[in-house]
Amino acid sequence: RLNELAVAAEAVITDILLSAREGVLEIESVHDEEVFRVSIAHPEIEQRRFKNLDRVLDRFLDDYEITPTRAMLEKRLR
Repeated sequence: RLNELAVAAEAVITDILLSAREGVLEIESVHDEEVFRVSIAHPEIEQRRFKNLDRVLDRFLDDYEITPTRAMLEKRLR
């Protein structure tokens, strides 16, 4: 199940690298026995370049939130 979270995180980071000219990424994770959450803060993105990002996230995650400066990814472990 964590490999699905890794695929989604890789897609988000790829989108950020393609969409932001420069800046700092801050990646945080929190988990317990049931849920693993990854939060990625990044420079503001006006237009995302990864066209099918939502489809990738829908396929591999249980929940997510994408804003112009942050991505929150969630995967249930059970």
